[in-house]
Amino acid sequence: MTDDSPSRFLVASTAVCVATCAVVAVLPFVVDSSRAFTGSVSTSGVLGLVFAARNLQLLRARGAPSLPPAVLTTIFGGWFMLAPLLYPDVGFLPTAGTQLGGTVIATFGLYVTVAGVSDE
Repeated sequence: MTDDSPSRFLVASTAVCVATCAVVAVLPFVVDSSRAFTGSVSTSGVLGLVFAARNLQLLRARGAPSLPPAVLTTIFGGWFMLAPLLYPDVGFLPTAGTQLGGTVIATFGLYVTVAGVSDE
């Protein structure tokens, strides 16, 4: 491993954010949620996926996380934790799945963000 290559854990953390954003984007369709919740969470999931994938791309190219997509990915994780609480009668599976995904994204996204700031 060279000095400019990122740690495997950092790459895995970024990849987890990519995969989890994709799961959250399709989850409302799979568990049959309301239209408003499905539209909001799925659109947010696609946007989160764009920024998480961009962060992974830049991490591999530069060897370090890029703060703008890392921060935005973390923010989307926070949104996924909050979103089910804003829609009435979402149901257990959409709420639990979206909040679990949000927790994973926010946790690993924040790790990547802090690693970018601290120059891991």
